Amino acid sequence: MKKIFFLLSSMNVGGVEKSFLSLLTLIDPQYYEIHLGLLQLKGGFEKDIPSWVHIHHINCYDKYHSIVHDPPLTYIKEMIYSKCLGRAIVHILLYMHYKLTGTRYLLYRYFMRDEPVMTEVFDLAISYAGPSQHIDYYICEKVKARVKCGWIHFDISKFGIDYGMTKRLYKKYTRIFCVSQTAKAIFDRTFPMFKERTEVFYNVISPTFIKQQADIGDTFSDCFKGKRILTVGRISNEKGQLEAIDALAILLKQNINVKWYFIGDGKSRVICEKRAKELGISEYVEFLGTRVNPYPFMKDCDIYVQSSRHEGFCITLAEARIFGMPIVATDFVGAREQLASRSNAFVTGMSSDEIAEGIIMACEAHKIEDIVISDIPQTDIKELVGLI
Repeated sequence: MKKIFFLLSSMNVGGVEKSFLSLLTLIDPQYYEIHLGLLQLKGGFEKDIPSWVHIHHINCYDKYHSIVHDPPLTYIKEMIYSKCLGRAIVHILLYMHYKLTGTRYLLYRYFMRDEPVMTEVFDLAISYAGPSQHIDYYICEKVKARVKCGWIHFDISKFGIDYGMTKRLYKKYTRIFCVSQTAKAIFDRTFPMFKERTEVFYNVISPTFIKQQADIGDTFSDCFKGKRILTVGRISNEKGQLEAIDALAILLKQNINVKWYFIGDGKSRVICEKRAKELGISEYVEFLGTRVNPYPFMKDCDIYVQSSRHEGFCITLAEARIFGMPIVATDFVGAREQLASRSNAFVTGMSSDEIAEGIIMACEAHKIEDIVISDIPQTDIKELVGLI
């Protein structure tokens, strides 16, 4: 039986985690022994991990979280105040090296030096939530496997990456999967030395499962009579909810009867709620929180909007397409690739004015009742397991 090891940060309710669970549905546990490493044992999707998956807690992230995320000078000052002068000097030298070279590879090598290499040997090890310095380093340096792969889920031109560290570590990957053609093109331009190793592997979604879930969960409970706009995603700066609220204000000033619903949560929720209050439109905005099953809302909304500033493929957009409603998406990586064949889909610029214009066009469009699922990109699992 072939052994495959995946490494993710956690099982939070997000696109990467959801795509991983969907990928598992294509893998037969009779032939493949699946291992999942998690930097943190938490998340709304944790309960959805199949029982046949072997879970490993890679707890080095908990130990070194402050080194990875705190500003280097802050961490150095803390060591000086704690009278750990030797460690402070080492980190000063590592910080100087980083400033000169732009890479933190030596820093990771130093603080991970005592972390043991995993004893098990795998046929395939996958840095699934990439690009990630911590996950890529662990896969490359602490996991023994015949074949190793990277997995690019983001637009790396918008996502801060360590160029030097990526260039060094990705030499160890036999294949580098990207979740869209556009994401692959950007990665190839940035790292042309790996161009022959990159391949598109679309996020896996199951239209049948999603439609089943859409019939069993909660949906809108208010009595709003206008057009309901829905956005699903973590509420954060890169997802563009602040621009969405500004766009809503523009629509309401034009007497367009709409209300915007946001599924998800995050650090920017308070900021978005404050903006809606300042604009006097709070009654037309509703935050529904994190929903493991957002599909009943997708099924029942009138317009779906993805206002992201950057994505890699955007699995929520692919899911929304299943229900045939008019869609508006900003011009992030993968949006045009997904929506090119849809007559009731509109790709816009990322400003609030442009998003509002797209929604005005969507208000005049109609739902496609007999949606053709075949135009949603899918990938054969053989492209992955064929490596072993």
